[in-house]
Amino acid sequence: MHDEERDAVDAVFRKVELLTSIGQVIGSLEQRATSAQFADSGLFSWRVGKLRMSQAWPGAGDRLDKVFGYPNVMGLVHARGLAGLGLLLPDASRTRRGVLAATMCATAYGLQTRTRYGFDGSDHFAFVNYACAALEKAFPHDERAREAVVAFLAAQACLSYVTSGAAKLISPVWRDGSAIPRIFRTTTYGDSSFYRMVRDRPWLAKAVAWSTIAGELAFPLALVAPKPVARGILAAGAAFHLGNARFMGLNRFVWSFGATYPAVAHVSRALGPDSGAASRSPRRPAPLKSPVAAPTRPGVVRNAVLAGAGAAVLAGATAHRAAVRRRARMRASVPGELIRVYGHEVHALANTDGVGPTVVFENGMACPATEWGWVLGKLGPGTSYVAYDRPGIGWSAAAPVPRDADWSSARLGALLSALGARPPFLLVGHSVGGVLIRCFARRHPELVAGLVFVDSSHPDQLRRSTGQRKTLPWVRQQVTTSWLRAVAGVPRRSQEYRPFGSLPDDMAEATERCVEAPGTWWATRQEMHHWQHSWSPDAARLSAVSRPVAVLTAEETVRADPAHEGLQRELAALSTVSRHDIVPEAGHNALVMAPEHAPAVVEGIEWVRAHATGLAHGRPD
Repeated sequence: MHDEERDAVDAVFRKVELLTSIGQVIGSLEQRATSAQFADSGLFSWRVGKLRMSQAWPGAGDRLDKVFGYPNVMGLVHARGLAGLGLLLPDASRTRRGVLAATMCATAYGLQTRTRYGFDGSDHFAFVNYACAALEKAFPHDERAREAVVAFLAAQACLSYVTSGAAKLISPVWRDGSAIPRIFRTTTYGDSSFYRMVRDRPWLAKAVAWSTIAGELAFPLALVAPKPVARGILAAGAAFHLGNARFMGLNRFVWSFGATYPAVAHVSRALGPDSGAASRSPRRPAPLKSPVAAPTRPGVVRNAVLAGAGAAVLAGATAHRAAVRRRARMRASVPGELIRVYGHEVHALANTDGVGPTVVFENGMACPATEWGWVLGKLGPGTSYVAYDRPGIGWSAAAPVPRDADWSSARLGALLSALGARPPFLLVGHSVGGVLIRCFARRHPELVAGLVFVDSSHPDQLRRSTGQRKTLPWVRQQVTTSWLRAVAGVPRRSQEYRPFGSLPDDMAEATERCVEAPGTWWATRQEMHHWQHSWSPDAARLSAVSRPVAVLTAEETVRADPAHEGLQRELAALSTVSRHDIVPEAGHNALVMAPEHAPAVVEGIEWVRAHATGLAHGRPD
């Protein structure tokens, strides 16, 4: 290797070590000044910390008292500060710098093992910086290995920015800008003057949010953009972190993330368009012949493109096979029957041989028809009923848009006809299903025997309930996260809330597997749009009905949102023949899916059935 080439890589890591160490020395001084937090009575007490360690490794906590107990743990802090100062010395040899970088990694691992809290992304990236610096020293004569370490560090920086930007992009509160005032009004990361500025100027908050998203997603372009553009991206990144340090107090991010920029710039010189021979000055040394520079050769570029295309085709074929297998498993687990409506299969749980009004169930958001499992089991043996999955939900096939109120009501009517269900229909709606039964009743009042609202949505709830309006962005984000997790095939953790686990045994497992399909959550995203922009406005046009109405409200929902009770009373006021019951200890989903609350739902259905029969025979009820 030429001395110039060795010096170029060494110069990169010299800058990485200097910038990272400035931040870490400051951090060590801060920890030294607030050492009481490591004491047994402090926030980071070892007595508390070793309880977690003892659960994983019995007896390990006691054996480590001499290292992690107070005040011994301050030895790690002092060692870290001294090692950082050693890396700031201008005449340190490569060997000494390698040892000091490894020491910084070891002390960081020790402190973060002892205390799992109080560390952030800057500490984690400082570890990556030091690990790369130490690793590079282990290959003093291997050009390819040293260049690979530089490329790895640059790739880590780009990946960090892209994942951060992608996480913000899928977040509704970042897309609408409301995350900015929420962040800056906090005590930990807030700034009162900036908060007032963005609070009173929503357009500014949205501009800041989208600038952050765009900047983070665009950061990897620094690797391949022309030199002036690459420098501009790095300058924008530095300004971003300086702004965070000024307004949010994230000072160490400036040093930890800024320290990766020399590595990014080094890789950019090999990958960017300015790396060609025509743009090089004759006085400058030739570019490094390394894995980083290799893609600039035409043959390598062609092979890389072909390999990438092949990998994409292979990944697509693998995903297609997985989807086919998933659909086959779902068809094998269908608890009801599949009926073709408008050219698409619709899953339904139905019994249309009974007498009296046919009970028609509309499900909550993202819920298949099996959510009514306990309720269906408690209906009288002579009761006709139909419960079905909306398009893309549960076992029903996806259907193209539109899914507006007209389309949804027409589709329900076509399904009832295909099943041979006889009117009149007693409509039962849970959550957003309550909005949909109003849409159907508005179009077909002559077919409706009565309505039962089960902790139903109200058409005006987002306008009149502050709690539900503020919760909506987080619900959207949860739906998007569930969709991404399903696409990636990441199963839910066992300790997560599983509402379908309370269903009857013959339905619970199949339903939980079914809702893990990506299509369920993609359809839910579309339903959330139509709920706000079509279903609710349409349902609001039904201001009164001449049929009996029963309203069942979950007590836990009322406790969480006092405005909910008033909205539920308005649902009962749709009819002069109505009842409104608040079901004790019931939650929004448990009111339908828990066996102890199913009798209350059935009682509401039977009450409406009895009063509908009385009205049909001219008896005032």
